[in-house]
Amino acid sequence: MSNPLDPVRIAFDKAVGPYQKRQNWITVLKDEDVGKERRAEIVKELAELDEEWVKALVGLKKVMEECSVLR
Repeated sequence: MSNPLDPVRIAFDKAVGPYQKRQNWITVLKDEDVGKERRAEIVKELAELDEEWVKALVGLKKVMEECSVLR
């Protein structure tokens, strides 16, 4: 028998991935050796990760609402 929280765990892992990638890029941005072109690429990537993260969080909320254990 599967755990009823498995879908929540999977959705959470999907939401954490973009967040962790975003945090890593922010650390890179803080480095003084990053050039203007590279910095612009990273900022663009951060915007894409933000969108992905928000979508994953919305998906997590839906899965949590559907989970019988969390009601």
